[in-house]
Amino acid sequence: MFGDKFYKRLAELQPWQQTVYTLALAERMYPNYALFTQASGFGDAKAFRNALDQMWNYLTVKGSRVNLGAILEAFEVYIPEPSKFESYGAYPALDACVALGCAYNSVICRVGEEAEDASHASVGTVAGFIEMLEERDMTEEELYEHEYIEAELEFQVELLKRVAHERDSDRILAIRVFAAQDGVSNIGISLEE
Repeated sequence: MFGDKFYKRLAELQPWQQTVYTLALAERMYPNYALFTQASGFGDAKAFRNALDQMWNYLTVKGSRVNLGAILEAFEVYIPEPSKFESYGAYPALDACVALGCAYNSVICRVGEEAEDASHASVGTVAGFIEMLEERDMTEEELYEHEYIEAELEFQVELLKRVAHERDSDRILAIRVFAAQDGVSNIGISLEE
């Protein structure tokens, strides 16, 4: 299911569905960013959380007025540049920011590739994490046989199924809960809140 066929179905989603999809991936990757900010002292997990919450409200509360451009612009200073950090955690944190940016851009300037870009960022986070654990570069075949990649792909396929329905606030909020995965990220990071 994953690959060209999957991305074709993703591209066929309505714009609001693609926004929900990208936002759900950002929600799932939020713990990666939050842990990085705790460990490095760089960034602002509350600002990331606020950006997520504002987007969910925008999608579910009729008549909500949010200046998405201003929120995203204010958050840009908190996006890590991995080359400036010794910690591996900067990479998953950056990928979380990429997914969040894709969600905002899917509303603000809609290019049409935001959902696919967010999907690649999430898969890339998991692939990079596996290679970090294995302490070596791995072939695509090796990566796609790894249980962590399999779990990521299963999550994204299920997410696509849940997003491909009529627009309904309760359904979108249920997707938010599904994406949060009880506070466990796509690479198994869990936050103590």
